Amino acid sequence: MSQTGLGVALKTLRERRTLSLREIGQLSSVDHAYVHRLESGEKANPSPDLVEKLLRVLKPVERDAALVMWLVDHAEADPRLVEFVLNDPSITIDIFSAAAGVRHRGNVRPDPATLIARIQRAFEDEDD
Repeated sequence: MSQTGLGVALKTLRERRTLSLREIGQLSSVDHAYVHRLESGEKANPSPDLVEKLLRVLKPVERDAALVMWLVDHAEADPRLVEFVLNDPSITIDIFSAAAGVRHRGNVRPDPATLIARIQRAFEDEDD
């Protein structure tokens, strides 16, 4: 199974807090094996309540928490885009969700930096 955007986000946030899978499991009362399956993409579509338990332990900034909750309902989000956005706090949730919703022709997706730049330009053009 390939990694999901939600899995990338959860793993990134867990590693930022330097928590092991067992530690997050104990602190959140969510089985650590289930957390691992979410991170690896083996499991998808957890309940919002379960994700909120994890977020209480992970303590992300507001934007990152919103991104994770958005990903609960959008399993198809590109994991590379999620990773890119988590590593650049200047990208808003609106820009991210617009970029994640873009459909591409053909088999080749633009790299996340190019896609975000295009969306930001489009948002700026709307403001003018």
